[in-house]
Amino acid sequence: MKRRDKGQVLVLVALAIFVLLGLAALGIDVGFMYSVRHELQRSADAGALGGASRWIEPGSAWSSNFSDQVMVESRERAKDYATKDKVATTPLDRLSEVAVDFPSQDRIRVTTQRTAPLFFARVLGRDNQVISATAVAEAAVADTGVKCLKPWGIPIPWNDVNGNGKYDSGDGPAPDNLDLVPLGTKLIIKVAEPFNKKGQLDLPSLQQESGHFFALDLCGDRGANDYMNRITGECDPNCSVALGDNLVLEPGNMVGPTKHGVQQLIDSDPGVWNEGTKTVDGSSSDPYTKSRRFVHIPVYDPEQMLHHGRVEMTVVGFAGFWISGFDSKQGTVTGYYVPDTSPAGAGGVGPGPGPVLRILRLVE
Repeated sequence: MKRRDKGQVLVLVALAIFVLLGLAALGIDVGFMYSVRHELQRSADAGALGGASRWIEPGSAWSSNFSDQVMVESRERAKDYATKDKVATTPLDRLSEVAVDFPSQDRIRVTTQRTAPLFFARVLGRDNQVISATAVAEAAVADTGVKCLKPWGIPIPWNDVNGNGKYDSGDGPAPDNLDLVPLGTKLIIKVAEPFNKKGQLDLPSLQQESGHFFALDLCGDRGANDYMNRITGECDPNCSVALGDNLVLEPGNMVGPTKHGVQQLIDSDPGVWNEGTKTVDGSSSDPYTKSRRFVHIPVYDPEQMLHHGRVEMTVVGFAGFWISGFDSKQGTVTGYYVPDTSPAGAGGVGPGPGPVLRILRLVE
């Protein structure tokens, strides 16, 4: 009986060893595969966001022609970012382990994969496992929670057919988006000269009503000091604006606070707009869109009639500008329009029409 018992124990030990090897394969190899999957996902996320970032740079946009230069650069940038970090001790191969495609408007999809070696599972006849991860990013329209805005609001520029400086039914094209305005267009972003004053700057976005100088009362601030602090101060995380919000207009010209505030922004950065390259030379920030002189402001539809005194404007979009300067007498502020630039703290519901600033976000 004892000898037969010893034989049974040997069989049980052999089976136990086999089970233990299986558990080791499950514990170690599966854990290793999860680790590789996590690293692949991180690389895919980085690649997707990196590729989509090409579309929020000045003068660039998503194209249905995937051989377009911007799309080629977007694809290459996605692969660059996807291969920066190591996966299972080595970087991914950009040709064989990173795939990039464009599933829909303003979206890019990056798929990463790696054939991971297994350890204990080899006893069971499994030497390796192909693991993959996918991420989709988009350049979404900023429409909610936009922060760090300057206290100015301008009408969408239009073609002033009759030359009266006001939007009329005969003017065109219809003010439905800022894509009508080329990169680097110089616009008034804070008007100071009274309506139709002789010598008024001949630039788009002129004054619509005699009591409206494009100054805004953001988030309940009132008066000259609060207005100037909005121009010069750091971003207020508690003040955000969304499409459709009604913003109160300051009825006054705010000449002094405007000039003092804008002068501080200009003094903070010596950069100069280059008309040839449509960018900034000599900025103290890289990229220049990180400079204090680069500002975001809300815009409204000029078809919405404004009235004298303290009234409201309805936000239909946001725009980015490099501040070029101001008139030393009256304080009219001008800036160069820079489309598709990302504002702070913004959310979005996806690409759509209208004046746009875009943000990057992962959607899958």
